[in-house]
Amino acid sequence: MQSLESFYQSDLLPDLEKLEAQRLTVKKKLVQAIVIFVALNLAFLFVHGLFGLNLYLMVWLTFIILSALFTFFFWHIKYYRDYHTGFKDKIIPRIVAFVDQRLRYDKAGMVPREAFMASHLFVDKPGEYSGDDLVSGTLGETAIQFSEVHAKRVDIVRRSSSSSSTNRTKKRITPIFNGLLFIADFNKSFKGTTIVLPDTAQRLFGDIGQALQRLNVQNGQLVKMEDPEFEKLFVVYGQDQVEARYILSTSLIRRIVDFRNRANQEMRLSFSASKLFVAIPFQRELFEPKIRESLLNISHIQEYYDDLKLVVDIVDDLNLNTRIWTQKGPAEATSVAAANTVLDAGPSGTPPPPPTYQEMKGRKRYSEDETKALFKDFVNKADTSMAPKIKTAKRWGKRVVGIFLVLIALPFLLSGVGMGGLITMGVGLFLLAGSFLSPAMEKLAFAVLFLAVGIVIAGFSYNGYRTSLASKSWPNVTGSIVQSEIEKQTSTSGEGADKKTTVKEYPKIAYQYHIDGHQYKSAKISYLSSIGSARQVVSRYPQGKTIPVYYNPDKPEQAVLVPGNPKFNYVPYFFAGFFIFFGAVLLSHWRKKARAL
Repeated sequence: MQSLESFYQSDLLPDLEKLEAQRLTVKKKLVQAIVIFVALNLAFLFVHGLFGLNLYLMVWLTFIILSALFTFFFWHIKYYRDYHTGFKDKIIPRIVAFVDQRLRYDKAGMVPREAFMASHLFVDKPGEYSGDDLVSGTLGETAIQFSEVHAKRVDIVRRSSSSSSTNRTKKRITPIFNGLLFIADFNKSFKGTTIVLPDTAQRLFGDIGQALQRLNVQNGQLVKMEDPEFEKLFVVYGQDQVEARYILSTSLIRRIVDFRNRANQEMRLSFSASKLFVAIPFQRELFEPKIRESLLNISHIQEYYDDLKLVVDIVDDLNLNTRIWTQKGPAEATSVAAANTVLDAGPSGTPPPPPTYQEMKGRKRYSEDETKALFKDFVNKADTSMAPKIKTAKRWGKRVVGIFLVLIALPFLLSGVGMGGLITMGVGLFLLAGSFLSPAMEKLAFAVLFLAVGIVIAGFSYNGYRTSLASKSWPNVTGSIVQSEIEKQTSTSGEGADKKTTVKEYPKIAYQYHIDGHQYKSAKISYLSSIGSARQVVSRYPQGKTIPVYYNPDKPEQAVLVPGNPKFNYVPYFFAGFFIFFGAVLLSHWRKKARAL
């Protein structure tokens, strides 16, 4: 038999060398993106210092985000996708064939949702179900299939308001399983379902855990086995005590224990509908190409080979090809082998005839609970079929709204309306970047956005308060009022006889001053919350009047007419604390979900 090393040298190395060159290109482009990112920001700072532009810290932060978005993200993704596709098309299928020539590989295929539900390994029904890297075939007399599976429960949370008759709905997503799901025809005939789960209760709580196991009635009756090592690792539930012991023979129990110890992985097994289901969780993505490390290292190929061999060896480790209890013959219509045959042959194209009146008359009448359950399954299936289209529409919607918010925020930032413009820009960039990210990474970006907004609010509030304190010691220079007028804003509320019109007046003052031969213009009157009504301010500073202007010696373009600081304002720090706290909670929630997966 050909060794893995010789297979690597003769079959994989030529393509790996080409992919390695592509990987180096991806890394090279990433380095180029870093250089361009740094160069753009240095150039930004150089122009700022050379022309003495009145640019705030928020503008620079915005430029950093934009330059990072258009260098790192898009550039890297563009090159990585081709590299990823080439690896999945050229390398993984050959490793699968090397493990066993009878196996087929489909990078986009997966174990169907119906098989996941038929395993009875998980109580929750998946509202979102996805997967890839399907491997299937018949080893000896045992048909198998397995793939990476990502199953999540989706709960529709309805929120009603007392002031409104409308209900608001929100999806709450909870991970169910992330790993490999293996299915094989079993070599014994049985009618019920037997489930073998990790014994976490007894491991954590000892004898109390055994009592808790008996309360888990949703999985069936608790079945105690005689093997002490097996009992420490697993707990067994079954619909029939006799049938469970018939399935889990002494030799099979020992094989399961040996396989569990060799795999060194928590796993779940079930025996249902003459099939064996094995769910092996993994905390990493399987069969994915490396980016930071060389592909020419045989240890990476060894890792892919070991992952595949671990699952394929279930057939031999559990002795599934032994057919001493069942008759040899054609595979049943419900077997994995028959399913593979149907997939290879393709659909027949002949739809079933419509039911007759007598058939419809004799159909079962469902209860209210059964009808609700059937309707929920129908909604889940409809949601699954429409999910790709809805996902695409949501992504383009996020992109359009994100670009719109970024375009709106730019004029505000350039005109000096700092905090509002920066928050608008942050939300726009989040939506724009989120349309290209996975749901998990989008949640992480959402948490980071809340933290960033909180930090920015706190930073700008503190910077404004510190500047107001420093203004009391600023030097002054003679200036003149160039604009002095009252700006009116009219708002209307109510209708008919209850219609009310409110007019608010604001002072609009502008002045100019000269420092070292340079002319500056400003509209900042004071850092105080109020220095009088609009008419009082305009009468105090009429156009053409000569007034003292207090300016910042480090930034002459920063000036006020009335220096001094207001009382410390806690409101912006309250909002900053809220954003930071909420961002930290979201980040902690994301980390818990990531660890659970």
